Amino acid sequence: MTKTPQQAVYEMIKYVSPTIDKQSWEWQKEWLFTLVDLIEELMPRQFEQIFPIKKYFKGYKYGERDYFSVVNWIDEHIGQDNKIPNGIEFLFEYQNDVADEAAINAMMIINKFHRRQNGKGLIEDFWETQGSK
Repeated sequence: MTKTPQQAVYEMIKYVSPTIDKQSWEWQKEWLFTLVDLIEELMPRQFEQIFPIKKYFKGYKYGERDYFSVVNWIDEHIGQDNKIPNGIEFLFEYQNDVADEAAINAMMIINKFHRRQNGKGLIEDFWETQGSK
C-alpha cells in the first residue's frame, strides 16, 4: 500500500525522528533529504492537519515564536494553499513540539555535514567569524 505524503511525513517526524541520532550517518542523511522532499510535497494547511501549530500566544510579549507569528510567516512567505517551497526552512519556522524535535534533529545532521566539510561545527564557525574563540 502506497502512503500519501502526509502519512509519510507523519511517520518520518513522529516515529523515525526520535531515534535518528542512533542511526548510521548514511541513514541520517537519507532521513533528512527524504523528509525535506516530502514536506515540499505538502501545503501548509496539510502539514497543520498532521501537526497543529502550538497554541501559544505570548510570543510577542517575550520575543518568541508563537501561534500568530507562525501563521503570519506562512501567510507572508508561502500562503496556506501553496506548496511549501523550502522544507527545512518551513520546519525551522514552524511551532509544534513534535515537529520542533524533528527540526532539532535536522539541525544536528546539518551541523555534522558542516563539521565534515570544514572541520568545525556551525557554532564554532559562527563565533570565529565574529572574532571570538
